[in-house]
Amino acid sequence: MVPMPSESPTIFSTCKCIGGIHRNITCSTEGLFGTVVNVFKKAVNIKTNEDKLLVISVGTVPSPITINIGPLMDWSSPDFSFNSSFLDFVQNSDQVHVIRKSRSNNESRHVSNNVHIRVGNCIILVNKPIHFFENDILKLKVHKLEKFIDYRQLLFSVLRECAFSQKAGCLLNPDTTTEGLLPKFLSSIQEDHEVIDIRSTMFPDKLSSCFLGLCGRGPGFTPAGDDFVGGFLAVLNWIRTSLKIGRPIVPGLEYRKLTTWTSFKLMECNARGLVDIEVQDLINSIAKGDVMQYIDSIKLIAKRGHTSGIDFATGATVGLYLAIDSLKHK
Repeated sequence: MVPMPSESPTIFSTCKCIGGIHRNITCSTEGLFGTVVNVFKKAVNIKTNEDKLLVISVGTVPSPITINIGPLMDWSSPDFSFNSSFLDFVQNSDQVHVIRKSRSNNESRHVSNNVHIRVGNCIILVNKPIHFFENDILKLKVHKLEKFIDYRQLLFSVLRECAFSQKAGCLLNPDTTTEGLLPKFLSSIQEDHEVIDIRSTMFPDKLSSCFLGLCGRGPGFTPAGDDFVGGFLAVLNWIRTSLKIGRPIVPGLEYRKLTTWTSFKLMECNARGLVDIEVQDLINSIAKGDVMQYIDSIKLIAKRGHTSGIDFATGATVGLYLAIDSLKHK
């Protein structure tokens, strides 16, 4: 039997979509699945038993690591209305349990569900059929990169506009915690004033050492430097693997020592191409050679968090043009 807190849950929701790397939750044995590590108004971050990041989100953007749910509802209210958030019912270190069947006929009006997920004092009902999200990222043809060659100035102009419309702290509009980080990184990835060859066997080690100066640096829940690294690797690793010029570069344990577990896991997922649907659209716009769609994706992603979105988009664009310059000159 699953150990149950003494206080009965009064908040519930229904599962809308399960990210592909967590599809096993629907067939796992009853019991402990993970532990809550961060709680926000509309999302909860969970460290699973397998040391994976699971995000339970009331948001509608699916990703391989996210379980998207419907609105939080009040069990005790006649019309199920509810205006509060996870912050009122979930705490850090709460255990996350998989429940294989309803406890009793009067526990809820949804007795047909055979899988529940219990997070703190919230119950998530997993209804069938279950929708699983898997990435559908296109392969890159090198001539599509040429479509972006003449738009460098425009794209960075869009990024700067987004950066300066928000509070200072991101790499393009720095505060005291991020001042000088981007220029230092850009100079460090050059060799004798020339762009480093992304096909070089030395490139992964060189890039990793340059990233260490960014890791854990900056304001916000996920530091600006980490978000930049995530965006950079999401695009550059996709280019390298699509063109068969190298294996993915994935942050190692030296990065884990410099930042939070959650931020490290987000960098790791982005590096492995486990991205949400909006980042997938950004990457696919490169595959299509569609500059205008890329700009639309930048503007959409840039709205995320304190600096998370704009730093991710900046990293993605720097990675894109590093690849363009490297392949053009070699």
